[in-house]
Amino acid sequence: MRHKDIRVRTVSDILSALKKQSARGANTWFRGHAVEKWPLVPSLARKKSHLLAESALIKRFMQNAVPHIDRPPTQEWEWMFLMQHHRAPTRLLDWSESPLASLYFVVSDPRHSRRDGAVWCLDPTALNSEARISGFKFESEIPAFGIDDVLDSYLPSRVDKTTSTMLPVAIMGPRNTPRMAAQLGVFTINHRDHRPLEGIGKGDHVWRWIVPAASKSALRNELAFLGFTALTLFPELDRVADLAKELLQ
Repeated sequence: MRHKDIRVRTVSDILSALKKQSARGANTWFRGHAVEKWPLVPSLARKKSHLLAESALIKRFMQNAVPHIDRPPTQEWEWMFLMQHHRAPTRLLDWSESPLASLYFVVSDPRHSRRDGAVWCLDPTALNSEARISGFKFESEIPAFGIDDVLDSYLPSRVDKTTSTMLPVAIMGPRNTPRMAAQLGVFTINHRDHRPLEGIGKGDHVWRWIVPAASKSALRNELAFLGFTALTLFPELDRVADLAKELLQ
Protein backbone atom coordinates (compact mmCIF):
# COMPACT_ATOMS: atom_id res chain seq x y z
CA MET A 1 0.00 0.00 0.00
CA ARG A 2 1.09 3.59 -0.66
CA HIS A 3 1.01 4.63 3.01
CA LYS A 4 1.18 2.82 6.33
CA ASP A 5 -2.15 2.38 8.13
CA ILE A 6 -3.27 5.36 10.23
CA ARG A 7 -5.70 4.97 13.14
CA VAL A 8 -8.47 7.61 13.11
CA ARG A 9 -10.61 8.20 16.19
CA THR A 10 -12.23 11.56 15.36
CA VAL A 11 -13.31 13.53 12.30
CA SER A 12 -10.39 15.80 13.06
CA ASP A 13 -8.07 12.79 12.59
CA ILE A 14 -9.63 12.31 9.13
CA LEU A 15 -8.79 15.87 8.17
CA SER A 16 -5.23 15.44 9.41
CA ALA A 17 -4.81 12.24 7.42
CA LEU A 18 -6.18 13.92 4.29
CA LYS A 19 -3.75 16.81 4.58
CA LYS A 20 -0.85 14.46 5.18
CA GLN A 21 -1.54 11.90 2.46
CA SER A 22 -3.39 13.66 -0.38
CA ALA A 23 -1.52 15.71 -2.95
CA ARG A 24 -3.02 19.07 -3.88
CA GLY A 25 -5.41 18.73 -6.84
CA ALA A 26 -5.17 14.92 -6.92
CA ASN A 27 -8.28 12.76 -7.02
CA THR A 28 -8.86 10.52 -4.01
CA TRP A 29 -11.82 8.19 -3.65
CA PHE A 30 -13.04 6.53 -0.44
CA ARG A 31 -14.82 3.35 0.59
CA GLY A 32 -15.94 2.42 4.11
CA HIS A 33 -15.74 -1.13 5.46
CA ALA A 34 -17.37 -1.97 8.80
CA VAL A 35 -14.73 -4.69 9.25
CA GLU A 36 -11.07 -3.89 8.69
CA LYS A 37 -10.21 -7.30 7.19
CA TRP A 38 -12.75 -7.20 4.37
CA PRO A 39 -10.91 -7.10 0.99
CA LEU A 40 -11.65 -4.76 -1.91
CA VAL A 41 -13.55 -7.25 -4.07
CA PRO A 42 -16.90 -6.64 -5.83
CA SER A 43 -19.74 -8.94 -4.86
CA LEU A 44 -19.67 -11.00 -8.07
CA ALA A 45 -15.90 -11.62 -7.83
CA ARG A 46 -15.89 -13.00 -4.30
CA LYS A 47 -16.00 -16.47 -5.86
CA LYS A 48 -14.12 -17.05 -9.11
CA SER A 49 -16.84 -19.34 -10.41
CA HIS A 50 -19.48 -16.62 -9.98
CA LEU A 51 -17.74 -14.42 -12.57
CA LEU A 52 -18.47 -17.08 -15.18
CA ALA A 53 -22.19 -16.88 -14.35
CA GLU A 54 -22.56 -13.15 -15.00
CA SER A 55 -24.53 -13.36 -18.27
CA ALA A 56 -26.98 -15.85 -16.82
CA LEU A 57 -27.39 -13.65 -13.75
CA ILE A 58 -28.13 -10.55 -15.85
CA LYS A 59 -30.68 -12.38 -18.01
CA ARG A 60 -32.43 -13.69 -14.91
CA PHE A 61 -32.53 -10.19 -13.40
CA MET A 62 -33.89 -8.67 -16.63
CA GLN A 63 -36.59 -11.31 -16.86
CA ASN A 64 -38.07 -10.43 -13.50
CA ALA A 65 -37.19 -6.73 -13.21
CA VAL A 66 -39.12 -5.35 -16.20
CA PRO A 67 -42.58 -5.39 -14.54
CA HIS A 68 -41.20 -3.32 -11.64
CA ILE A 69 -39.57 -0.43 -13.54
CA ASP A 70 -41.16 2.38 -15.54
CA ARG A 71 -38.40 2.68 -18.14
CA PRO A 72 -36.39 -0.51 -18.69
CA PRO A 73 -32.68 0.14 -19.44
CA THR A 74 -31.67 -0.02 -23.07
CA GLN A 75 -27.92 -0.59 -22.59
CA GLU A 76 -25.81 -3.21 -20.80
CA TRP A 77 -24.19 -0.59 -18.55
CA GLU A 78 -27.60 0.67 -17.44
CA TRP A 79 -28.67 -2.83 -16.51
CA MET A 80 -25.49 -3.32 -14.52
CA PHE A 81 -26.04 -0.04 -12.67
CA LEU A 82 -29.63 -1.02 -11.90
CA MET A 83 -28.49 -4.37 -10.53
CA GLN A 84 -25.84 -2.72 -8.35
CA HIS A 85 -28.38 -0.21 -7.04
CA HIS A 86 -30.62 -3.08 -5.93
CA ARG A 87 -27.79 -5.13 -4.43
CA ALA A 88 -27.66 -7.85 -7.09
CA PRO A 89 -24.10 -9.23 -7.52
CA THR A 90 -22.04 -7.30 -10.12
CA ARG A 91 -18.41 -6.57 -10.99
CA LEU A 92 -18.85 -3.00 -9.73
CA LEU A 93 -17.41 -1.78 -6.42
CA ASP A 94 -18.91 1.39 -4.92
CA TRP A 95 -16.65 4.29 -3.93
CA SER A 96 -17.37 7.87 -2.87
CA GLU A 97 -15.67 11.18 -3.43
CA SER A 98 -16.61 12.07 0.17
CA PRO A 99 -14.47 10.72 3.06
CA LEU A 100 -17.27 11.44 5.55
CA ALA A 101 -19.88 9.56 3.53
CA SER A 102 -17.52 6.57 3.52
CA LEU A 103 -16.86 6.92 7.23
CA TYR A 104 -20.62 6.66 7.80
CA PHE A 105 -20.62 3.12 6.36
CA VAL A 106 -17.80 2.15 8.74
CA VAL A 107 -19.63 3.18 11.91
CA SER A 108 -23.34 2.73 11.12
CA ASP A 109 -23.80 -1.06 11.17
CA PRO A 110 -24.52 -2.23 14.76
CA ARG A 111 -23.73 -5.85 13.81
CA HIS A 112 -20.03 -4.92 13.61
CA SER A 113 -19.82 -2.36 16.40
CA ARG A 114 -17.21 -4.43 18.28
CA ARG A 115 -14.86 -4.87 15.31
CA ASP A 116 -12.32 -2.42 13.91
CA GLY A 117 -13.33 -0.91 10.56
CA ALA A 118 -11.47 0.85 7.77
CA VAL A 119 -11.83 3.70 5.30
CA TRP A 120 -10.03 2.67 2.13
CA CYS A 121 -8.51 5.43 -0.01
CA LEU A 122 -7.94 5.04 -3.76
CA ASP A 123 -5.95 7.05 -6.26
CA PRO A 124 -8.12 6.33 -9.35
CA THR A 125 -5.58 7.78 -11.78
CA ALA A 126 -2.86 5.49 -10.42
CA LEU A 127 -5.14 2.45 -10.72
CA ASN A 128 -6.00 3.31 -14.33
CA SER A 129 -2.33 3.81 -15.10
CA GLU A 130 -1.67 0.32 -13.74
CA ALA A 131 -4.39 -0.97 -16.11
CA ARG A 132 -2.84 1.03 -19.00
CA ILE A 133 -6.02 3.02 -19.57
CA SER A 134 -4.87 6.02 -21.59
CA GLY A 135 -5.62 8.29 -24.54
CA PHE A 136 -7.44 11.02 -22.62
CA LYS A 137 -7.01 14.76 -23.03
CA PHE A 138 -6.19 15.30 -19.36
CA GLU A 139 -3.83 13.13 -17.29
CA SER A 140 -6.29 12.78 -14.41
CA GLU A 141 -9.39 12.21 -16.60
CA ILE A 142 -11.56 9.27 -15.51
CA PRO A 143 -13.35 7.18 -18.21
CA ALA A 144 -17.15 7.18 -18.13
CA PHE A 145 -19.77 4.53 -18.89
CA GLY A 146 -21.49 4.98 -22.23
CA ILE A 147 -19.05 7.67 -23.39
CA ASP A 148 -15.54 6.27 -23.55
CA ASP A 149 -14.98 3.31 -25.89
CA VAL A 150 -11.99 2.20 -23.82
CA LEU A 151 -14.49 0.66 -21.38
CA ASP A 152 -16.22 -1.49 -24.00
CA SER A 153 -13.92 -4.42 -23.15
CA TYR A 154 -15.56 -4.48 -19.70
CA LEU A 155 -19.11 -4.88 -21.06
CA PRO A 156 -20.67 -8.18 -19.88
CA SER A 157 -21.18 -9.34 -23.48
CA ARG A 158 -17.46 -8.76 -24.24
CA VAL A 159 -16.12 -10.29 -21.03
CA ASP A 160 -18.22 -13.37 -21.66
CA LYS A 161 -16.55 -14.00 -25.03
CA THR A 162 -12.89 -13.51 -24.19
CA THR A 163 -10.29 -15.61 -22.43
CA SER A 164 -7.92 -12.72 -21.75
CA THR A 165 -8.02 -10.77 -18.50
CA MET A 166 -7.71 -7.03 -17.97
CA LEU A 167 -6.98 -5.23 -14.71
CA PRO A 168 -9.68 -3.36 -12.72
CA VAL A 169 -10.25 0.30 -13.62
CA ALA A 170 -11.74 3.37 -11.92
CA ILE A 171 -14.79 4.72 -13.74
CA MET A 172 -17.61 7.25 -13.52
CA GLY A 173 -21.28 6.82 -14.27
CA PRO A 174 -24.26 9.17 -14.34
CA ARG A 175 -25.53 9.96 -10.84
CA ASN A 176 -29.06 9.19 -11.91
CA THR A 177 -30.55 8.42 -8.51
CA PRO A 178 -30.88 10.63 -5.39
CA ARG A 179 -28.82 8.03 -3.47
CA MET A 180 -25.88 8.17 -5.90
CA ALA A 181 -25.95 11.95 -5.90
CA ALA A 182 -26.08 12.15 -2.08
CA GLN A 183 -23.20 9.70 -1.68
CA LEU A 184 -21.07 11.26 -4.48
CA GLY A 185 -20.84 7.76 -5.93
CA VAL A 186 -18.11 6.52 -8.28
CA PHE A 187 -16.96 2.98 -9.12
CA THR A 188 -14.23 0.55 -9.90
CA ILE A 189 -15.02 -2.38 -12.17
CA ASN A 190 -13.25 -5.73 -12.40
CA HIS A 191 -12.77 -7.64 -15.65
CA ARG A 192 -12.28 -11.40 -15.29
CA ASP A 193 -9.87 -10.87 -12.39
CA HIS A 194 -11.11 -11.83 -8.92
CA ARG A 195 -8.04 -10.61 -7.01
CA PRO A 196 -8.61 -7.90 -4.37
CA LEU A 197 -7.87 -4.39 -5.60
CA GLU A 198 -5.11 -4.02 -3.01
CA GLY A 199 -3.39 -7.07 -4.57
CA ILE A 200 -3.08 -5.51 -8.03
CA GLY A 201 0.48 -4.57 -8.98
CA LYS A 202 2.45 -3.20 -6.04
CA GLY A 203 -0.75 -1.94 -4.40
CA ASP A 204 0.58 1.61 -4.60
CA HIS A 205 -2.84 2.95 -5.65
CA VAL A 206 -4.54 2.28 -2.27
CA TRP A 207 -4.07 2.91 1.43
CA ARG A 208 -6.40 2.96 4.45
CA TRP A 209 -7.37 4.51 7.75
CA ILE A 210 -8.21 2.10 10.55
CA VAL A 211 -11.25 2.99 12.70
CA PRO A 212 -10.98 1.32 16.16
CA ALA A 213 -14.17 -0.33 17.40
CA ALA A 214 -14.02 1.75 20.58
CA SER A 215 -14.24 4.96 18.52
CA LYS A 216 -17.20 4.01 16.31
CA SER A 217 -19.94 5.34 18.60
CA ALA A 218 -18.26 8.71 19.11
CA LEU A 219 -17.57 9.02 15.38
CA ARG A 220 -21.19 8.24 14.60
CA ASN A 221 -22.21 11.12 16.89
CA GLU A 222 -19.70 13.46 15.23
CA LEU A 223 -21.07 12.60 11.79
CA ALA A 224 -24.65 13.22 12.94
CA PHE A 225 -23.53 16.57 14.33
CA LEU A 226 -22.15 17.37 10.85
CA GLY A 227 -25.37 16.26 9.16
CA PHE A 228 -24.28 12.83 7.90
CA THR A 229 -27.20 10.54 8.79
CA ALA A 230 -29.05 7.69 7.08
CA LEU A 231 -31.50 10.20 5.63
CA THR A 232 -28.65 12.31 4.24
CA LEU A 233 -27.08 9.41 2.37
CA PHE A 234 -30.29 7.51 1.53
CA PRO A 235 -32.79 10.31 0.67
CA GLU A 236 -35.73 7.94 0.25
CA LEU A 237 -39.16 7.55 1.83
CA ASP A 238 -38.18 4.40 3.76
CA ARG A 239 -35.51 6.38 5.61
CA VAL A 240 -37.95 9.22 6.22
CA ALA A 241 -40.23 6.66 7.91
CA ASP A 242 -37.32 5.29 9.97
CA LEU A 243 -36.56 8.80 11.17
CA ALA A 244 -40.19 9.36 12.17
CA LYS A 245 -40.23 6.08 14.13
CA GLU A 246 -37.29 7.27 16.24
CA LEU A 247 -39.76 9.60 17.98
CA LEU A 248 -41.40 6.52 19.54
CA GLN A 249 -38.18 5.21 21.13
